[in-house]
Amino acid sequence: MEIIILDKNEGARYHNAILEMLFSSDGDFVPPLSARNSAMQTDLNSSEKIEGGIINYFEEIKKHEIMVATENEKVIAFVAFRKNFINEKISEEELPNIYISTLIVRPEGRGKGITQKMYAYLFKRYETVNIFTRTWSTNIAHIRILSKFNFEKICVIENDRGKGVDTVYFKKSFST
Repeated sequence: MEIIILDKNEGARYHNAILEMLFSSDGDFVPPLSARNSAMQTDLNSSEKIEGGIINYFEEIKKHEIMVATENEKVIAFVAFRKNFINEKISEEELPNIYISTLIVRPEGRGKGITQKMYAYLFKRYETVNIFTRTWSTNIAHIRILSKFNFEKICVIENDRGKGVDTVYFKKSFST
């Protein structure tokens, strides 16, 4: 397996694979990607599909940094992230940082440590910055990985993704 962070010139080479992964993983997300306008959306309480949802989402993450894991020249996972991101939960005092907006591993690659390897790659590459991400409270597999890497839960927005499904923000700090 090879892990690389794409430069803007070579990113287009991987766009079809990434778009296909977004479509095939749509229902793995809460809410589904097809119910979102972007990777940075804060209103996550509807699971109703919107016109162009996944395409809009894809157009947004093409503006982010993208890291891919490939095996036999096939994309088996990707991570989209933004540098120096600020929002209502991540303040300017948290700079420099990266914010992981999307992480997808193909079903046939799950349970093989790919997510951990991609996080480890990010930690090594960005060892002097804070790393943030968010997920939903019932995404136990991802929360387990974040816990393993000592991410700290910094905010919980109750019922943000529907009754009983919270949005949870996490931070990994390298400055302490």
